[in-house]
Amino acid sequence: MMFIRKTKDQNILKVIWVPLVTISTFLVVLSIAGPKPAFYLLGGIYLFLSLSPFLTFWRTQNNGFLAATMFTIFAGLVCVSAPPAFDDKSKIGLIPVLLVGMYASMLVTGYLTLNRKLKWRGQEVFELAAMPVEDTGDSFTARPRPAGQVPISKTEMIRFVDVLTTKLIAFAFPEENRVVFVLTLPGNDLPYLLGIKQDYINDTWVAIDYEGNISVNITQEDYLLFKQDLDFDQLCQSLGDVFAEFLEFSKSGQETRIIDMMDALRLNPLM
Repeated sequence: MMFIRKTKDQNILKVIWVPLVTISTFLVVLSIAGPKPAFYLLGGIYLFLSLSPFLTFWRTQNNGFLAATMFTIFAGLVCVSAPPAFDDKSKIGLIPVLLVGMYASMLVTGYLTLNRKLKWRGQEVFELAAMPVEDTGDSFTARPRPAGQVPISKTEMIRFVDVLTTKLIAFAFPEENRVVFVLTLPGNDLPYLLGIKQDYINDTWVAIDYEGNISVNITQEDYLLFKQDLDFDQLCQSLGDVFAEFLEFSKSGQETRIIDMMDALRLNPLM
């Protein structure tokens, strides 16, 4: 798909800061205390970090994060098993088996990452919403906007929630009369996964009630992600239309077309 980007590139440090800190810490300890403490520390870090992808799997049921979990666990076990074998090769134990598991899960995780299966898709949704908006003007207002209506049953809503959550498109907040879908960008998901953020008041969201009414709220912070001051009413309406289209795909069992639409944008697989 050929299109003109309307959102700004995000700071990649939001995504890669954890591996950068991990590698730096390992190198510092290696230079000060030697390889054994360094590998024990690195193993402990990997095992601790395995909690993040497992928690993401637990909350989203995205199976790709099981591969990421297995990689960090295998890597951690390799690191904590290696020091005894530095001096005595007979203590190599299960290291070869662990290495096979580590490399296999690393390849699977790498494949899924490059194919955008492990990234939150908020920016791509913003791009889809901005695509038909051509008018500009400083028209931001901090209040939700109505954005149309779609027919939906409770069964269809349950399926839609599962699709958007599993595909990492939005966090869902079920309420008595509606479901609120909160968009998030890569690197901003942790507060939701940890349960630190219990509401969506200060976030961008799309709400669909059980009568099919759609309302949209875009925060000023997310509005500034766009390269131009797009007409705010049109942008909110377009975001509502994107979710209405997603819903129709979900209702007809064509949820793969949702992912195809976003993959066709060919944005950075990490961001």
